[in-house]
Amino acid sequence: MPFNKIQPEQIQMPTFFSDSGDLNISQVSATGVQINVSRDLTGDFSFSGQLLTDGREVFGMPNNIDSNTFDSKSGNLLFKGVNTEMGADANTNGNLALYSVNGDISGIRNVVVRGSNITFNTGSQDNVVLAGDSITFAKEATGCVAIKDSLSSTSMLVNKQESLNIQFKSGTYINGGDTYVGRHLSVQSSGIVSGTLQCLGESILSGTQTFGGAATQSATFHNTARFKTGFALPLWSGNGSQAGTSTEPATGALAISGDKLLVFVGGSWGSVDITNIGSV
Repeated sequence: MPFNKIQPEQIQMPTFFSDSGDLNISQVSATGVQINVSRDLTGDFSFSGQLLTDGREVFGMPNNIDSNTFDSKSGNLLFKGVNTEMGADANTNGNLALYSVNGDISGIRNVVVRGSNITFNTGSQDNVVLAGDSITFAKEATGCVAIKDSLSSTSMLVNKQESLNIQFKSGTYINGGDTYVGRHLSVQSSGIVSGTLQCLGESILSGTQTFGGAATQSATFHNTARFKTGFALPLWSGNGSQAGTSTEPATGALAISGDKLLVFVGGSWGSVDITNIGSV
C-alpha cells in the first residue's frame, strides 16, 4: 500500500498556557517547547526529599516535632535544637542558636553556639554562649560571653555587663604561653596559689598576711627585710620553742616575754633584760 511520510513541520503543536504568569512558555522548534520560570514564586511550598541549589543541599531548619518554637520573621534563627523557644516575648529579635536543647532565648542579638538549658531573659542583648549547660542571662546582661561545663547540677548566673564568665568543675587550665593581666586581679573566697610565685617589681600587700601555714613552714627573705613602721615580736613559749637552727650556718630568732627580750642563737635561748632600757 502507498506510504506517505509526514514532515515535522506538518505537525500542529498544541498551545500551552500559564494563567498565573509564573511560567514563560515558548516553542523553540517544530517539535520542542521551552518552559522557564519568569518571576518569583509566592505561597507555601512543601518539598519531600532533598532540595538542592547548584548541586548542594539546602540546609534545613529544625522541625516542630522536636517542640521548637521560633519566629524567623523577627530575625530569630534556630539551626538545630530540641525543645527550644525563641522570640516568644516582646522586644525580641535577631537571636541565633546553632545547637540548643531546652533553651528559652529572648532579648536582642543573643547567640548560642552549643548549649543546654540556656535562658536569655528579656532585656539582655549582645551576649554569647560558646558552650555549657544551665546558664541564665539576667535582663541587665549586655555584651557578655559565657563558657561552662556540661553539668546540669551546677548553674551559672550572668548579670555583670561586658564580662567573660567561665565555670568548670575541674578548673580552668591555660596550657601554653604567658598570661597577662592588664588590670586588677581579684581572688574571691580563700584563694590558693600553688607552686612558685615570682613577683617582679614592687609588690604591695594590704591587710593581714600570713607567711607559712603550718608550724614546719617558714618564709625566707633572701635580701634585707625592711619594715617602715616597725614589727611585732612573738610571745616566747618556752625553751622548747622551735625557732632557728643550730647547724651551720646557724639561724636565730627573737621573742618577747614580759620584760625580757629573748634571742635564739646556735640552738639555745638567751635573754636580755629590757627593764632599764631608756626611752628614745
